[in-house]
Amino acid sequence: MSAQTEIRDFVIWHKHLHGDPTLAARVAALRPGQTIRLAVDGVAGSWRKMDQGKDGRPTPGIRPLGAAQQFWRELYKSRRGAVVSVSLIDDADGGTDAHFEARPDISSTERDAALSALLAMRGQGWASDGTPFDRDTAHER
Repeated sequence: MSAQTEIRDFVIWHKHLHGDPTLAARVAALRPGQTIRLAVDGVAGSWRKMDQGKDGRPTPGIRPLGAAQQFWRELYKSRRGAVVSVSLIDDADGGTDAHFEARPDISSTERDAALSALLAMRGQGWASDGTPFDRDTAHER
């Protein structure tokens, strides 16, 4: 079963998803920053639950990411007001990712190594001539 939504905005608001109450409830239950994989008008992509407003209230919408963002913008320009289908893409983890959409071409070992290398640089600086220095050396200068 798929839902439908009218192209009204740069985002999809969960209250505008009609025809599949389960999908609307799933989108509404996402935490800020959580992503979900959807097929919109037959095109697969990732969508991110919007962050809370400045006053702390939840923002009940999802924003397209990457290629889905470009696709949705084109739909908004060319077909604003049209109704399109929206369906959940079932991933192995249930279709959602708590924080980010992982790159499929990087292994967890490579990701962990990159993170370790980045964290190993903490506290290091570089002089204008390219020589490294630490915090104490920077304060002496």
